[in-house]
Amino acid sequence: MRCVRCDIVCVAKATVSMVDTTSTESSGPRTTLSLLARNAKGGLISAEDAARVLGVGGRAAVARLSRLLAAGWLARARRGLYLILPLEAAGAKATTVEDPWVLAEVLLSPCYIGGWSAAEHWGLTEQIFRSTFVVTAAGARSRSRTLLGTELHIVRVPRKRMAGGAQVWRGQLRVSVSDRERTIADALVDPTWVGGVRHLIEILTTYRRGPDWSPSKLMMRMKELGRGSAYKRLGFLAEEVLDEQPALVEACAQAKTSGVIKLDPAVSSRGHLVKKWGLWVNTTLAEARESE
Repeated sequence: MRCVRCDIVCVAKATVSMVDTTSTESSGPRTTLSLLARNAKGGLISAEDAARVLGVGGRAAVARLSRLLAAGWLARARRGLYLILPLEAAGAKATTVEDPWVLAEVLLSPCYIGGWSAAEHWGLTEQIFRSTFVVTAAGARSRSRTLLGTELHIVRVPRKRMAGGAQVWRGQLRVSVSDRERTIADALVDPTWVGGVRHLIEILTTYRRGPDWSPSKLMMRMKELGRGSAYKRLGFLAEEVLDEQPALVEACAQAKTSGVIKLDPAVSSRGHLVKKWGLWVNTTLAEARESE
């Protein structure tokens, strides 16, 4: 004999379940947006996260996001990733992401903020760069991209180069950024990462004068990269622009490799050769010092 009370409870539970799965849809876009916003990362929400938050399947989540996009409540960063617009901005043409670092982390992980952006973060340069420098091991091509009003300068590297960063909080998301020493080591491998040798000299001298100066840590980061060209540039610049660093100069001399490279690879001319370091000095250091 069936229990009438049990049947009533089961029917009630099923009814509640049906209401739960449709409540956000029937209560209007503002409720859905509020729910998505509470689970977004820097204002960004993926289709996968939206499905989890709304308690629906992937196709249903995409359909809802598409309707919100068409209504002007969302902006598309790329396929499957959306920026939730403030209510007062809905329908506006201009859409800008809240934090470029968060956009980079969501789009290009594993990655870290490096180059000129890291130098700005650590106070190593007063130069202002328009784009955010992102180093990634993801399957992205090295190029500049503008997404949601944000310009990202993307450089792709092997995954093993992802080590050597610090973790910083950007809102509710932790983002990787190269530490001071890794930022400088990266720039010694390729000065274009900080805008050229002139900016590299500014960064080096600022680091030398600051309270965080640590030749041993800098050499450790250099060793992690294992690039002889970086030792050539650092040894030469240590002699020319850093005050009394014989131990650092000697360590670079021991670690440098054979061959000849340009001090600034972005400059076409060779300049004059410094045989000790196997280096074509093709930029005027006096001019570089004046730019500090």
